[in-house]
Amino acid sequence: MSNLLHGTRAYLSGPMDFVGSRVVEKFLGWRALLAPLLQALGVTVLDPWNKPSIRGHSEYGDEGILPKKAEYERDFWTNPATRARFEKDFWETVHLDCRMTDVSDFLISFVPTNIYSVGTVHEIVLARGQFKPVLLVSPPVKYEFFPELSTLDPHVKGLLRFYGLKENPEGIPSQWYGNIVGGHNMFDGFGWENTPLKEPGFYPRLIASVLAAARPKDESGPEFLTWQEVSEWVADCAPLRELTREPLDSALSAASYERDLLAREMETPRERERTYFWYNTPYQPRRPMLYQLLSIASGHIPPRARVVNRLQPDGTILRETFDAVDDDWLLLSS
Repeated sequence: MSNLLHGTRAYLSGPMDFVGSRVVEKFLGWRALLAPLLQALGVTVLDPWNKPSIRGHSEYGDEGILPKKAEYERDFWTNPATRARFEKDFWETVHLDCRMTDVSDFLISFVPTNIYSVGTVHEIVLARGQFKPVLLVSPPVKYEFFPELSTLDPHVKGLLRFYGLKENPEGIPSQWYGNIVGGHNMFDGFGWENTPLKEPGFYPRLIASVLAAARPKDESGPEFLTWQEVSEWVADCAPLRELTREPLDSALSAASYERDLLAREMETPRERERTYFWYNTPYQPRRPMLYQLLSIASGHIPPRARVVNRLQPDGTILRETFDAVDDDWLLLSS
């Protein structure tokens, strides 16, 4: 069967620092959940948590789950040599992540507005400068997602806005992204935010729920015909049907010290009680990225807005917008 994404390479771009737990982020974060789906579609996954080996450069750019920041904290602001070492030590990581962006065919980027990440923006701009598609996921951010914050006094919540923790209930990203990646490539979730992470059969249930949520209410329009074709394609895709692994299976091949760290982290009350992906709070995305991914794989190229400025006889400019095929996807090949 035809699969537009088979043989392509996807780079997974998003924050790795300023997250609650780097070990949980590596083995139960969005990259760990998404990679098996991409691999089932025949996509080579380029993951900054699992960087490729570089011939002749052992461990070049490897980014472990234990950050090196503690080495710099003692005299970072008072010792120029420490700041120079800080810059040098991270150069390998920057170089390799940018090279993975460079050799990828498309990016999938996670950009929650409450997590600081310069590297993600750098990689998105680098990819778009090469006319590579970027699927951008920007989830809603609400105080109710944080049990400790939801009960705070309204005045205190107002103060939090001035310290960087600002609500974004609709998950609308920075307006700059509208022109960089295009609104047609923006999503408010992956599609698994309402699916329990730790119950058996995660992927079969996820695929079924994503297709069910995407079913158009109007069965007489072209969107319903596309949905039928995508659903039939998914049903005929043997690798997706045979995707029976569980999210934490990737940890089985990890280094022993990482498995030990993960085991200790999973025993904390916070992780024992966690059921869902986004702050343990289920929500149904209005526009999930996974359906778009399956739609593209099945051959449905998404439309992209084009803008034309027409000169009128009276000298004024008329700006017109129309849908056209997103030819960035047409350039992909195995």
